[in-house]
Amino acid sequence: MATVLDPPTVTSSPSIRMLKIGQLASRSGITARNLRFYADAGVFGELPRSPKGYRLFPPEAVQWVRILRAAQAAGFTLEEVQELLRALRQDRAPCEHVREALGGKLSTLEIKLAETRLLVDMLRITLGTPDGQSSELGCNLMETLLAEAARLPALVGPRA
Repeated sequence: MATVLDPPTVTSSPSIRMLKIGQLASRSGITARNLRFYADAGVFGELPRSPKGYRLFPPEAVQWVRILRAAQAAGFTLEEVQELLRALRQDRAPCEHVREALGGKLSTLEIKLAETRLLVDMLRITLGTPDGQSSELGCNLMETLLAEAARLPALVGPRA
C-alpha cells in the first residue's frame, strides 16, 4: 500500500499554503499519530516533504480526513478509502468512481443485513422451542437449531 519511493521535497510555494501534520491535526480533529499512520499506509497518496523532512499536506487534506472518517463509518476499509481519495484527487469525473464504490458497499451491506435477519429468525424459532430432552442430543433447543441451520446452507459453511 505505502510507496517505497521518496516523496518529493517542497522548497516553498507562495500560492499553496501546505500544512504540517500538527496543523492538520488541529484543523481536522484527528491526532498526529493517526495522521502518520494513514500517511504511511498511503491513504493520502504521495505527500511532499519540507526541506527538514516534515510531511506536508495540502489544504484539502482537511476534507480528506472528513471523507476518511465518513467512509470508515460507512464500513469502508482503508484500502477502499484510499481508492476513493485517489479518485477525488486524480479523476476528471470522480463521481462515477464514488457512485460505484458506494453502490458496491450498499450491496455488500444489504447482503449482510439479509443474512443477519435470517439468523435472527433462526434464533427466534429456536428459542421458541420448549425445553426438554426428547431428542437424541438431550436438548430440544439444539435439535431445533440444527434443523434451522440446515435450511440455511449458505450460512453454515466456513466464514471469513
